[in-house]
Amino acid sequence: MITKQDQKSNSAHVLTAFILSLLAVVGSPAIAASANIAGPTNIWNLAVAFLVFAATAGSAVLNIAAIRNWDRNWGLISGLPLLCLLLLAALILATKQLDATAHELWALEIFAWAMINLIYMVTAMTAKRMFAKRDGEGPIAR
Repeated sequence: MITKQDQKSNSAHVLTAFILSLLAVVGSPAIAASANIAGPTNIWNLAVAFLVFAATAGSAVLNIAAIRNWDRNWGLISGLPLLCLLLLAALILATKQLDATAHELWALEIFAWAMINLIYMVTAMTAKRMFAKRDGEGPIAR
């Protein structure tokens, strides 16, 4: 029997695999072009890519947890940023295939999504708690 914790763990693994495959596809022209550059530059590029995708995965896992634990409407609200990430990734991949010099700051674009998503989710969690608190108060007895 698969527990809820196993499902969450599997979702995180699927998301991580998706992000790493995105990194491989988007980063491959950049990695191929930088093959002539000395080793330390490649190490910094990999370090930046790792940090960007760690932040993105952490931010996206927050959305996945909210989708699983919140009721239907709030779950849909928490899923909107994942749709935006999917569209952003598709846009970056499509334009990179058409022009190798396009989206040279793709890591910054994805990192910006992660940070904006964190702000969005904190706002959504705060609003959800405020509405839950307001709904729980009921009429004032005199």
